[in-house]
Amino acid sequence: MQVESLHLSPIEKELKFNDWRKNNNIKLFLLDLDDTLCDTQSVFFNQISKACDYLATHSPPLPKSAWEKQIRNFNDQFFETYGVNPNRWNLVVDSLSSKYLLPSEVDSHVKEIFQNIYTTPLEFKAGAKESLNFFKATDTPLAIVTHANKDWTWRKYNWLGLNQYLNWDSVFIVDENGHKTADSWQSALDYFKTKASECAVVGDSPRSDINPASSLGINHCFLIKNSNSWSIHEQPVPSQTIIINNLSEIATVIKK
Repeated sequence: MQVESLHLSPIEKELKFNDWRKNNNIKLFLLDLDDTLCDTQSVFFNQISKACDYLATHSPPLPKSAWEKQIRNFNDQFFETYGVNPNRWNLVVDSLSSKYLLPSEVDSHVKEIFQNIYTTPLEFKAGAKESLNFFKATDTPLAIVTHANKDWTWRKYNWLGLNQYLNWDSVFIVDENGHKTADSWQSALDYFKTKASECAVVGDSPRSDINPASSLGINHCFLIKNSNSWSIHEQPVPSQTIIINNLSEIATVIKK
């Protein structure tokens, strides 16, 4: 369900939002992290572009677009098997090396480019910090359900200063070697000692966030529609899903 936001004053937004939470008995907002709160996708795309630039000048004579297609295809393939484990990028490069007989120094450098993804400080998505401040002003309990390893999640938590909004104990980490499924979201509900009917979920992935959460009976799901979403995450979503452009729209798009 695509909705248009209304122009409300800050206090009107807070009052409307708190009334909505009370009327729907929403006791906890579960937030995805990557590409919901922080802009992870642009870092991935930037490093893929750097790898392709390098390969186009240090390897068999393929244009940048051809290298990008190969990398995305191998990445999608290994995502299915290895989830978001950073090691999948090494497997992507190993596959390229095997197919195109890359020199060892090229292989090593491309792997280094991809591993730099995990040491590059991330920034908030548009509207995310504004929305976190809004949640804080309305005393809305928050938690994060993320699909990344503990070390990288801890870096993001610190880069973004998320301690201003929630404790580290309010971050639930799904196994990086698997996928965010209904079982993952149920484990998060169990961890936070809450019921599906008392939660709202915000995420950018139909596959990993909205659909598994909805299947558990979480009826208030907000899908952030990113313009360049990974194709492997695209699926139809339940009709009651509220589609927004960024997190800050939640305050104005909610109904009774």
